Amino acid sequence: MKLLDLAELLEGEVFGTSSLEVEGISSPENPKKGTVVFLQNVREAERLREMEVIPVVSQNIDFPTYIKVKDVRLALARFLSYFYPEKHPSGVSDKAYIEDGVRLGKDVYIAPFVYLGKNVVLEDGVKVYPFCYIGEGVRIGRNSVLFSGVHVYPYCVIGEGVRIHSGSVIGADGFGYYVGPEGIIKLNHIGKVVIEDKVEIGANTCIDRALIDQTVIGENTKIDNLVQVGHNCKIGEGNLIVSQVGLSGSVRTGREVILAGQVGVADHVEIGDKAVVSAKAGVSKNLEGGKVYGGTIPAMEWSRWKRLYAYILKLPDLFKEKRHEDKDSPQP
Repeated sequence: MKLLDLAELLEGEVFGTSSLEVEGISSPENPKKGTVVFLQNVREAERLREMEVIPVVSQNIDFPTYIKVKDVRLALARFLSYFYPEKHPSGVSDKAYIEDGVRLGKDVYIAPFVYLGKNVVLEDGVKVYPFCYIGEGVRIGRNSVLFSGVHVYPYCVIGEGVRIHSGSVIGADGFGYYVGPEGIIKLNHIGKVVIEDKVEIGANTCIDRALIDQTVIGENTKIDNLVQVGHNCKIGEGNLIVSQVGLSGSVRTGREVILAGQVGVADHVEIGDKAVVSAKAGVSKNLEGGKVYGGTIPAMEWSRWKRLYAYILKLPDLFKEKRHEDKDSPQP
């Protein structure tokens, strides 16, 4: 493809020689001659000068030929979608086990060793890869993809354009028990999980069914690998939930909330629209929207941390001494 045509695809502008032929894409770490390189940080362009690559950047740079776009990340998404579209097969394997009452739309793919329970509905274009379990009464919307080894428990609902990666479990029982004089008694969960349109769920993530009603994952939310979503949670639209986040039961999040890696949220907490919680923070109370929250100690040299910890242990005694001093001091 000519550079000028690529710039049009990316909704950008060519600076330099627009007639160059683009030979592909390469990364900033491993640049290859004749390829485009998408640069979030324009300072990287200088070291690429002798590589005969074509940077894609969001501001003007001193470089022989480059493409300027409004947003480098968006341009990269457009490039990858155009040149490397995801491809899926079609057809129903005779090695799949399909119960009575299953309804299949057009252009579906059911791989070998898939189990479809009674009255499952798969709409047009749904793709289900090997060793998936789809329980009784599940409904999956158009063009959704379940990669190998996904388990969807009975009566859950999955919207359109949803992607669920390998090993994830949708609709297992929540962690709910009576604990008292009679011992520990399980609360049978009779609710379900509803995953709205355009959600993506990473590998080995678990989303528990509600006790009575619904656990809901809002439209266009993206969930990373190894995330736990407890029963009765209501996750808003457009959330970004990063790896190893743990949400206790009945958590509510607003729109466009970001929870960074290993954030833990206590039960019944509500987090407002567009709040951001930084990595490893523990959230024990409601958070107002539109703010950035955190609360961990960044890594430091081990010897320094040991000294700091020694000081922390002394703080209660220091405060006690200070209170005695204040009490014994003569009042003005």
